[in-house]
Amino acid sequence: MDFKTYTGNRIREFRESRKLTQEQMADSLHIVLNQYGRIERGESSCTLSNLIQICNILQITPNDILAELIITKDSSIETEIHKLNLDNQKEVLNFIEFLMEKERNDR
Repeated sequence: MDFKTYTGNRIREFRESRKLTQEQMADSLHIVLNQYGRIERGESSCTLSNLIQICNILQITPNDILAELIITKDSSIETEIHKLNLDNQKEVLNFIEFLMEKERNDR
């Protein structure tokens, strides 16, 4: 599967899980419905600007869409955190910061 098809499928999966229509997405992005449909079908590339807007609308990060395409030394903890919604990711980050501060104070 190529990049455009993969990202289009991921965007569609997140959109459907949020119970949004293609029309709603196109309106929010200020693009025509056909253009949005081509993005989801992998017929057109998504601009970086549109990708950021899509992520904001769907309340996800670009990593949620692209993570499996990027080769990193990602730990299993990071992988699990990226499966959480944005609010829960922030809570985990706050807890990690709390633990780090506690560890500094214990030294």
